[in-house]
Amino acid sequence: MATPVNIKGMNNNLIFMFGPGSFDEYYRFLNERLTNNQALFHGSSVLFQGNGMDNLSPGEITALQKLCLDHGILLNNTAPALPPPEKNPKSNLIIHRNVRSGQNVRSEASIVIWGDVHESAEIIAGGDIIILGKLKGIAHAGYFGDQSSSIFALALMPGQIRIANLISQSPEEELNNHYPEIAFIENGKICIEKYTPREAQTRWGI
Repeated sequence: MATPVNIKGMNNNLIFMFGPGSFDEYYRFLNERLTNNQALFHGSSVLFQGNGMDNLSPGEITALQKLCLDHGILLNNTAPALPPPEKNPKSNLIIHRNVRSGQNVRSEASIVIWGDVHESAEIIAGGDIIILGKLKGIAHAGYFGDQSSSIFALALMPGQIRIANLISQSPEEELNNHYPEIAFIENGKICIEKYTPREAQTRWGI
């Protein structure tokens, strides 16, 4: 019996090739395979491909991508399963509270949080992430592969940050910088710099 998802390696990536099947079949198959082979898949870079994806909704594709992220897999969206959403200010998610440990916030657009993001909280955005407080949890901007996305916080002390398909771990010693910082991709890697007003004009037009 053919498997609903054929997994193969190519050019330092894993290819998840979706054949005939349903979302439930894809999810059950990947969840079982990833759970039983965590050491093999953890830290791998993955591409979603295959005709089976044509029958999936954007929400179902996002759920499969989230399953991969939960197992420590990096999404390589150079050939994205879902096109990057436009950064439309009308669709941005704005939250006026702290995001506590264990909570998850996600949006296909950008996310603005007026508060702190506690340890083990997770923020996932298709666009930028702007934290008007402390960032101590996990932040993933440019989730659909947009490498122009950035992460800003008044105090940047994350457990982990990701932008598009790149990942950066926090240093073992907690930094306590008393100034805002911004993380962005430059020359193929994540850079973190002290925020300046010029960044606001360049990145967000304000």
